Amino acid sequence: MATIIHDGALERLAADEWPGLVVKVGLLHETSTAAPATTDEFVSDLIPAANELVNDDYERLTLAGKVASLVSGAFELGADTPNFGALTGATLTQGVLTWFAYAHVTDDSDSWLIASRTFTSPVTLNGTDVTIPWPDGVVLRLERS
Repeated sequence: MATIIHDGALERLAADEWPGLVVKVGLLHETSTAAPATTDEFVSDLIPAANELVNDDYERLTLAGKVASLVSGAFELGADTPNFGALTGATLTQGVLTWFAYAHVTDDSDSWLIASRTFTSPVTLNGTDVTIPWPDGVVLRLERS
């Protein structure tokens, strides 16, 4: 499945603002009922019904190393690979199905979604590091169609 770019991000994002935003990444567990859509605007649109991963080892991460580049007529918004560390199934026997990135404002009701992606199969929590692989370090590529 392709990465979803949320409508609110298209309205708010500018390449020169990307490096200064506080961008965080969270995880939804494999039995999550959330179905991320471009019309989801805020983190709270994804989180009802306990969709977010619940695990003693898990917390949302703040992206580091954010850069914006113009490449072949498109803006590429990049960041360092987020590493959630060694997550285990000890407190939750589920895996991770979806990641979501958002601009943190004050809380989930006003922190706006930027992008999300559902994996083709859940990432198993087996005690190894859980990372979100950005293709070539690019979180988002914004281009004309």
